[in-house]
Parts: sequence; structure tokens; C-alpha cells
Amino acid sequence: MLRKLILTTFITILLIGTASAATLYVGSTAEYKTIQSAVNAANDGDTIRVDYGTYNECVSISGKFVSIYKNGTSYPKVDGFKVTQGGAVINGFSIQKNGVDFQGAGCNNTVRNNYFYNCGIDITGLTCSGNTIMNNQITNGTVTLCETWDNVVQGNKITKAKIGLYMYEGATCTKITKNTFSYCDIGVKLPAVLQGMIGNTYIKNRINIQIADY
Repeated sequence: MLRKLILTTFITILLIGTASAATLYVGSTAEYKTIQSAVNAANDGDTIRVDYGTYNECVSISGKFVSIYKNGTSYPKVDGFKVTQGGAVINGFSIQKNGVDFQGAGCNNTVRNNYFYNCGIDITGLTCSGNTIMNNQITNGTVTLCETWDNVVQGNKITKAKIGLYMYEGATCTKITKNTFSYCDIGVKLPAVLQGMIGNTYIKNRINIQIADY
């Protein structure tokens, strides 16, 4: 009887948690006209789907974890995303100005399948570790990791940057693999070559890998 009660309680909790996650839609004909308004309305664990369009906003995420995806095949244009005291999945955007900035956010964030122009990805803080940066195309922008541990940087194409990947102040990665660094002043700058740093391609950089003595 006790086992049955425990099992019933567990299933009820699981169903309540699953039911609480919602999907919010952003676009000219959707309920929310801006990404920020959808983020403000979202609860922890919700998903936001964004129609194609130009969103002149740097979206602020704080105190909740939300997943933000493009809705359809085209990449919505947005100035950028700034995440503090929360977390995010950011997938499928054309990011034009401010980039993606995690400052003291939670862990296990994902930045994937985005296009960056004249901006990049900045992750700072021990609380913001275990992140995945994958399959992004970055032009004239840097992936910067500072005081963040156990990240994965995989399958990105970074071109025409002053530094393609810059790691300092104890930042670590479990994998830096299958990335392409091309036409950068410095492809990768870090304290030491890491064990998981394999299978990357370097094309016409001034310096491919620079080991910095910080």
C-alpha cells in the first residue's frame, strides 16, 4: 500500500511538472510582439518560438531558464541576449549587435545554430559552467570564456576575429573540437592546449594557437 502511494505521488508530481511547461509564440500575428515581452511572461522551463522578422532588442533573461528557438526555417534578426541569474537555450537566430552574454548565470546553457555578425559569445562565472556552444557561425566576433568550467565548444565556424576563442582566468573545456578558425589574428588563445582540443581546422590565421602566460 505504501509503495503504491509513493508511486502515485511520484507520477502526480511528474505530470504536474510536465504540464506546467508552456510554449509562447512571438511575431507580428502572435500573442507576443517582442521576444522580451514573451520572456517576461514566461515561467521557468518554458519554451519561446520566434517568427522570422527583425527584433531591435537586446533580450534580458534573469531568474528563470527559458528555451528560445526560431519558429520555422528562417533566422529571426535580434540585437542580442543577456542572461543573468537564470539560463537559456538560444537556437536559430541572426544576432546582429550585442551577441550573447552570460554573466553569473546558471549552468548548462546552450548556444547553437546561430549566426553572429560583429559580435560573439561571452560566458563569465563559476556558476555558469557546463555550457554547450555548437554549430554557430561567427563573423568578426569572439567566443570568450572566463572562470567557467567544463564547457563544450564544437562545430563552430569563426572567421575574421581578433581572437576566435579566448579562454582565461581558469576557464576549462571538456571538448574543443571540429571548429573552423579562419582569417583571424589569433585562432585560439588559452593557457594550455587541452586534452579535448582535437579535430579543429585553421585557415590563414596570423597565429593559429597562442599559449598565453597570464
